[in-house]
Amino acid sequence: MTVKSISVLAGLCFIALASCASLSEDTCRGGDWREIGFQDGARGQGPDQVFRHARACNDFGIAPNKTLWEAGRTEGLKLYCTPRNAYREGAEGDHLRPVCPIADRPALLDENERGLSWYRLDRDIDESERRIARIGSLIRDLPDTDPARATLTAERLLLRLEISRLRAQRNRFRY
Repeated sequence: MTVKSISVLAGLCFIALASCASLSEDTCRGGDWREIGFQDGARGQGPDQVFRHARACNDFGIAPNKTLWEAGRTEGLKLYCTPRNAYREGAEGDHLRPVCPIADRPALLDENERGLSWYRLDRDIDESERRIARIGSLIRDLPDTDPARATLTAERLLLRLEISRLRAQRNRFRY
């Protein structure tokens, strides 16, 4: 197992543990299970989310109304399973969760991939801008007669050209 896969696994375990206490006592006692389900659906939560709520509310002697929760979640998924949201998820660096109707998935996955492309290009632009800033610092620290200034200046110019190319490419993925 690689270090990256271990850190991903650790992150998933942390998320799983954090989601065990999915609801507060007040929310459990309020019991608006249709609204809770709606919010879960709008966030793309899977059907197993109700079991996490049940564990959290069990501590307070309360059981969720699964029928109302599922009805709300089904309505909330209508907000999550839209092309605009699939794109937004991707543009934030997230893959679309597999909760949408199978018939809608190909189009939604295409939009999610467009958003992910935007995200990756934006990340590449940010990295190039950080490199330009580091080069600027290096140039400022060098004496005017140092030949490395010319090399760094040329590298900075190439990075600026690369940023222009990346921005043009990124615009193809704008929603």
